[in-house]
Amino acid sequence: MKTLFNRLAYGGWPFAIGVLVYVAVIGPELISAASTSAVLVGLGLLALLAAWGHVVLRRVLSHKE
Repeated sequence: MKTLFNRLAYGGWPFAIGVLVYVAVIGPELISAASTSAVLVGLGLLALLAAWGHVVLRRVLSHKE
């Protein structure tokens, strides 16, 4: 289970799919919503996605062959 989680957390494809889903579906609907709580959830998801991107890029850039 931990190996699957690590593969998903540090993999490039799951991150790319997450960005695509956020940009295409979730983000525009939540950020432009009339409800303040929906906007906050959208911004929170964006912050989580940014943190995940930081982890993935940090692992890719510090990878030694």
